[in-house]
Amino acid sequence: MIKATITLFLSAFLISCFAQPNSTDNHTDTTLTEILLVGTLHFNQFHDAGTEARNFSGERRQEEFAEVVEQLSRFKPDAVFIERTPDLQPKIDSLFQLEVLTKNELSDGMSEVYQIGFRLCKENKLAAPQGIDYYESVAQDLFESGDNLDVFKHALAAFQNKGRTITRRFLSGEMTIGQFLFELNSKENVDMSHRLLFNTPAYVRNGNFKSGQEKASTNDAYIGAEYISLFYNRNLKIYSNLLLAQQNTHAQRIVLIIGQVHVGVLKELLGNNPYFKVVEANDYLNP
Repeated sequence: MIKATITLFLSAFLISCFAQPNSTDNHTDTTLTEILLVGTLHFNQFHDAGTEARNFSGERRQEEFAEVVEQLSRFKPDAVFIERTPDLQPKIDSLFQLEVLTKNELSDGMSEVYQIGFRLCKENKLAAPQGIDYYESVAQDLFESGDNLDVFKHALAAFQNKGRTITRRFLSGEMTIGQFLFELNSKENVDMSHRLLFNTPAYVRNGNFKSGQEKASTNDAYIGAEYISLFYNRNLKIYSNLLLAQQNTHAQRIVLIIGQVHVGVLKELLGNNPYFKVVEANDYLNP
């Protein structure tokens, strides 16, 4: 009887420990932070002032950026997070303050950070966007050899063909910025990029990487799993930065603007965090 009582007590104690949030958390059981993830490309890499469809400072594209900001503003964010590392925050704050004070229309900054992130903060009278990135450059075609490598190469080719087709249509003027972002953030395309980086590579065994740095400490028998871990490691650090930024800002409605290939894994991580609710970008982006 005594043994049974002790067992029940320990069970109740453990359940209580796991059920209660830490006293240092910014959340309660009834408060969820809603986060809207906007997957994008880096517009500044494609800017060409001599071509209307690629001139992101031109009247046409500026109007389209403004329309996207208006659509995302319906989410009523209280913070905007961007793909910049936290160490750059003083520079971000300074640039944002300069833009607000001078009422600059951001024509000199063609990236999504300025054209969507800064605008969204200005439109909603928010503080400067918060940088949550952790930068590590890892090539998608990192494999040099391996069993089942064709499985990965086939998936990579399909992903690249799909991405290039969508981007080509956008850069030729067939799509607005809103339509382009809607396409990038469709479930089909987010799932496709997520599988490419975090699932399909596991088929590859007994191989190696092209570059020396990544080759240094890998188990070649599980080279595909090693590949996944490189991308996952960066995104775990982005996720950790995101959590810290939320704690620091106490934000409850966040728009995160980030490269599309990050969206799937961050959705997965945030979806398993009981304090967050992931909101679909396409619930607000109108094609």
